[in-house]
Amino acid sequence: MQRAMDPAKGKWTVPGGFVDPGETAEAALRRELREEVGLDVGALVYLGSEANEYHYREVTYPVLDLFYVTAAEAPERAATLDGVAGLSWLDPHAVAPEELAFPSVRRALEAYCRACEASERVD
Repeated sequence: MQRAMDPAKGKWTVPGGFVDPGETAEAALRRELREEVGLDVGALVYLGSEANEYHYREVTYPVLDLFYVTAAEAPERAATLDGVAGLSWLDPHAVAPEELAFPSVRRALEAYCRACEASERVD
């Protein structure tokens, strides 16, 4: 998805957001996916975590981004909703790192591509 607001307005990222009090990371991800792109997803497979900084209203917050791999139950229903300027299904191996919104997303994408390559070598 393409961010509609700063930080990193116009850059590509993955759906996500902050975890509400009392909410698990997995429940937060499912909620954020529905809020931002209108999608429900199947099983979540943990990919990893990345330290990040989030700049908002002149304050820099240290955050820990958690990344999961999943599949949309009805990808044709994807929509640009809360905070989303554009939506596209991109080949993760072809995304230019400089087009990604956050360093943590770049590192997670690299980890995902390495995992895909390792899986292909095993098959």
